[in-house]
Amino acid sequence: MNCLLNHTRFILVFLFISWSLNAQVALPTFHGVQAASESPLYSFSSHTFTNCGATGRNGPTLSNCTGTYSPSWTDNTNYLNVPSDAGIQYWTVPEDGTYTIEAWGARGGKGTTNGSVYGGLGARMRGDFDLSHGDVIKILVGQQADGISRGSSNAGGGGGGGSFVIKSPYNSNGSILVIAGGGGGTGANQGVVNGNTHGQIGENGGIASANSNESEDGEGGYSGYDGAGGGGFFENGTNSETVGLGGVSFVNGGAGGDYAIGCSYPCGAHMGYGGFGGGGGVGHAGGGGGGYSGGNGTGRWGNGSWSGGGGSYNSGSNTSNSAGVWATNGKVVITKN
Repeated sequence: MNCLLNHTRFILVFLFISWSLNAQVALPTFHGVQAASESPLYSFSSHTFTNCGATGRNGPTLSNCTGTYSPSWTDNTNYLNVPSDAGIQYWTVPEDGTYTIEAWGARGGKGTTNGSVYGGLGARMRGDFDLSHGDVIKILVGQQADGISRGSSNAGGGGGGGSFVIKSPYNSNGSILVIAGGGGGTGANQGVVNGNTHGQIGENGGIASANSNESEDGEGGYSGYDGAGGGGFFENGTNSETVGLGGVSFVNGGAGGDYAIGCSYPCGAHMGYGGFGGGGGVGHAGGGGGGYSGGNGTGRWGNGSWSGGGGSYNSGSNTSNSAGVWATNGKVVITKN
């Protein structure tokens, strides 16, 4: 019996000593431990993305942009790329942080014979955004329609392209950082510009004298008889009844509207195209501007007719937006805070 008691005491003493030793050993804790932030991919403070000298309905190539930009990181296709001739620039975020993004839409074109009356001015949209190391951002910089006729004379001014800054997966409202609408174009012989013709700060596209329907929710703009609608984020603009083709939506590549091949009157003359970024193509009358929702193209080219500017979108914080303020090709400025 005594042997059993002694054996039991021995076991209890051994367990107590083991517990005491373990209690004095500091066990690791994970409170307050954070993974080290990844090193920046390259040095970055601010950069202005432009159309890189491209004109018309199609955007720049990679060589256009590497020949235009000076920072050394722009020569590395892991950080800046234009993977096709579509003209959309792919930018890789260098490190985690808050970035201010400011975008301007392009101005609408003027008709070939209406003197100095250019189309509507592009919108400006600015906001702050939290971006992560390695994010790839698609940047489409809107281009001004140049009003050059594809035929002999009397083309209206094409719509100006919107400027788009979009985060992966690139095809939903949740992917949009900022979009700045482009201005609508003016007619061949006379031009009228009003508040509807400028790039809008609201999401809806501007109405036109020939069509008071508002495009919304990323739709393409409506057309008039001659002027086609601007492209939206999701949908292409509507083709005109004559030759002008609607601007192409961002998700479909963002080209400016061209003109119809094999069309009837007024083929051979009176034809123009919209600017890269969804600007609407034209016959005599002005095309709608590209943007989140496309602006409307107008019907005829006479006095009192106007086209609509593209709508805009801003999902950032500390936003600052202005309608109708930019008078040339668009641009996008990104600054690390």
